[in-house]
Amino acid sequence: MLNKILISSILILNSVNLEAAEGQGGMPQLNPETFSSQLFWLTIFFFLILTLNHFFFLPKLERIRHDRKKTIDGYVKEAKIINDSVIEIIERMEKDYKNAKDEYSSLVKEVYEKNKASYDLEVKNFTDKIEIKKETFTKELKVTEKSLRNSIPKICIELSDKLYENIMNEKKTTNLKEFEDFDRSNNGS
Repeated sequence: MLNKILISSILILNSVNLEAAEGQGGMPQLNPETFSSQLFWLTIFFFLILTLNHFFFLPKLERIRHDRKKTIDGYVKEAKIINDSVIEIIERMEKDYKNAKDEYSSLVKEVYEKNKASYDLEVKNFTDKIEIKKETFTKELKVTEKSLRNSIPKICIELSDKLYENIMNEKKTTNLKEFEDFDRSNNGS
């Protein structure tokens, strides 16, 4: 509404100035008779534009600037809150990671120790079994060795009798006492 009034007044005043200028010759701007009229309208328009700027345009610009500042400050505050929450989440994740790592590390260590103890027990049991079998086999070997040593003279006698029979075609039986006497005389006992 104010714009329409302003435009109408400018057009009316402009048409009045044009009619006055047509009646005179030359350039009306440089005519000293129109200086007072030009200064009057200059002052009117200057204060009119100054008033429009001061009360209409500047408050709008100030309100826009204030709204932008408020929006930007809100976004900055929200970004700071988000950044703080992200930092808090990262710290919590690092703490949880460290706790989980420590927990699993201790769990692995515990299981390792348990398995090592179980392994050591199994090795000890296996070693004990082997030692028992070794002792049993050693005893059996000694018994077998003793038996063989005791049966050597008898086997030798049987073998010598067989050889004698095969070589000489005579059957001869040697007794154990003769073999022992022969063995003692050769060993020097």
